[in-house]
Amino acid sequence: MNKKIITFFVCLSLLLALPNTARTQTQANSMETFFDSKISCVKVQVNATARAQPASFISVKLSLTAVVTKVYVKTINLTVYGFINGTEKREIYQNASGNVLIYKDNRVVYPHRVYVPANICGIIYGEIYLNYDATVVDELGRENPYPFQGTMGFAMTRIENVYLRFLEDQIKSLKDQIKSLEDQIRDVNSTVANLNQTFRECFGRNLTRDELLNLNHTLWQLQQDYEALKGVKSELDNTRTTMVFLAAVAVFFVATTAYLVFRKPKEYL
Repeated sequence: MNKKIITFFVCLSLLLALPNTARTQTQANSMETFFDSKISCVKVQVNATARAQPASFISVKLSLTAVVTKVYVKTINLTVYGFINGTEKREIYQNASGNVLIYKDNRVVYPHRVYVPANICGIIYGEIYLNYDATVVDELGRENPYPFQGTMGFAMTRIENVYLRFLEDQIKSLKDQIKSLEDQIRDVNSTVANLNQTFRECFGRNLTRDELLNLNHTLWQLQQDYEALKGVKSELDNTRTTMVFLAAVAVFFVATTAYLVFRKPKEYL
């Protein structure tokens, strides 16, 4: 019995872990490397969310790896810019860190969570300001300093232009409506041509504009009369049903009266 209970809980734990694993893999697959380069004595890499929508957060992971004996990072600053309506540059994030010592082949990761405002779309642009002192030990054991200070920029996450997509959907809808109207106009032209052909065969000439308007008015009037007749027919049906019911009641009443009139009275001794 205990083994069955343990087996049940193990299976339940595995089932609960599956959604989390799938979610983690999805998040990992949505990240993309936007910058990966060796800057003097360090390797700089930036991974961030590949695509996003306005009014949402994107993840940015900035990592530094020392490729020499040791690197003392004085300052590392990440600034992220967006573009209002895809045109006007605007700073949307800024974060500075520093005072970190990194030894050769070791890596330091700086995670960032950046909010993208609703009016931002297009490509997000990132800038890294880096200021460090590197130390390189040569073959004779001497320590040689290599200071560095500089800024590097790169394009990163693409923000979807939801307003443009909305306009594109509206344009598509309008195109569909225009096509439908064109089809209707084509059908009307075909009907007019058929009417002209029939009229020409009967009277030897084409229909004039006034004659077409009169035909259209006559058709409309016939449709109105037809709807009115449908209403009258419905009323007649209701009246006929009522009359049948009353006639049945009357027949029953007459039969009952006749029975009472002609019934022989009982003789009492």
